[in-house]
Order: sequence, then C-alpha cells, then structure tokens
Amino acid sequence: MEALEALGIESTFAAQTTREADDDKVGQNDFLTMLVAQLENQDPLNPQDSAAFAAQLAQFSSVEQLIAVREGVDALVANSLAPRESASPVPASGLDPTNLVGRHVTVFGSQIEVDDVGSPVTMNYRSAEQASEAEVVIRDASGREVNRESLLPAGEDGRPSRLRPGDHVYAFDPRSRNLGPGVYSIEFTASNAQNPNVTLLPMVEGTVTGAILAGGEPGIRIGQRIFSVNEVLEVNLRGATRGTAGSAPHSELGLSNQAPEFAGVQRP
Repeated sequence: MEALEALGIESTFAAQTTREADDDKVGQNDFLTMLVAQLENQDPLNPQDSAAFAAQLAQFSSVEQLIAVREGVDALVANSLAPRESASPVPASGLDPTNLVGRHVTVFGSQIEVDDVGSPVTMNYRSAEQASEAEVVIRDASGREVNRESLLPAGEDGRPSRLRPGDHVYAFDPRSRNLGPGVYSIEFTASNAQNPNVTLLPMVEGTVTGAILAGGEPGIRIGQRIFSVNEVLEVNLRGATRGTAGSAPHSELGLSNQAPEFAGVQRP
C-alpha cells in the first residue's frame, strides 16, 4: 500500500480540484466573449477606436505566449530535478496482458473472491478525506445483498468514530455469512457533512493467472475475477518484497494510471 505513493495515486483524488481550478482561469474564449460584449454594448454615437481593440488583442496574445513560455520552463525544471534512477512511467493502457501472467499486481477493483474453504478476505482501500458515515456492501452474482456493515472504526469509548483520510484494510469472514465459493461484488460508500460522496478507492492485489485478448479491451484474470488492463496500478515480480513509502519503486514497471473509474470490469 505505501509503495503506491511512488505512483502518484494522490493525483486521483486531486483531479477534481485541478479541474475546478482550471475552470476559474480566464482563457482566450472568455476574453473573446468579453470583447464581443464590449462591442455590442458600446455607445453607437461614440464608438471605441478600432485601434484600441487591436491593442487589446495584441496584449492578450502576448500574455498567452508568456504563459506558454513559463509553463515550458517549469516543465524543464521539474524534469531536471526528477531522480535519474526512476523509470519513466508506462501508461497502463500500453501494457501487454500476456506479459503480466505470473506477476503480482495491484488494480482498481470492486470484486472479492471466496475460495473453496471460505478463507478470510482482506481488501485495501483509501479514503480521500475524513468521513462521518462509511459502509461496505457485498452482493452475490445475482445482485442479492449478502453483507452490509459499517467501516467506521471504534473509538476509545467503544462508539464509532470518524474514518480518517488515508489507507485502510477491510477484513471479511465469508463463513460468518455462509457464503459459498465464487466472485462477489463489493461497494464502499462514505460521506461527511460537506461531501455526500467521499471517494473511497478499493484496491485488489493478487497474482495474474491469465490474459484476456478477445472481446475488445485487453484484460487480466486474477483467479476467477477479470479486470481491465487500464485498471492496473502496480506490477511486481512474483513474490517480490513489498517496498515502503519514500523508497524507490519496487515494481518492475512504473505505471501512471489516473483513470477516474475505480470499479473492476465484470464479465461473464
């Protein structure tokens, strides 16, 4: 889990904030809209000099060029400061699923698998922010709810406390619900007073047992579960030692995957 910090996972949660910040910027279209409004509302008996409009356009063009130059300089500085030993990120969409067979991977996922003996199931998930309400729902293949419970941890007084931002582990015993072997869907939901939809990112870890090449989008198989290649977050050699936060990435492939959809692709 901590090794995922090296892959820029936090950018998934910051994507919406970035989009909102971009919406606040005044761009060329906004400038042209204001210019047209200025033309439509000028005094017809005393119109503004056309040379003044030309000057405004020239000034705006100069500012845009300066911004582009500054962004280019910032990018060069960032690249020069980046560690030379780190591998260049490989987009997950460019992975060959056949090369992942036998590798240990971490993927965005919304499925758990119960084995023949009903072994306990654990699943990592990350909360984007603090939540005052949080729960998990598990459903079978027909969509029937088989388990629902709160994710809020117990406080010192034994009462539910808030779910803090960061990494958490959900543990579930299938035998407590008499669940047979198979694949079950799992859904995490959370909210707080300011946000009714706090982002909870579920992550599945396992060894890739097969590659899906037919049917359009490439995928991988982990046991009986199938996931899109685009949902791969991390790839490791089988049995590789897990890394720690702040260390060099221990995965063989450096991945940059900021897909907005977190749910695993379910197929028959």
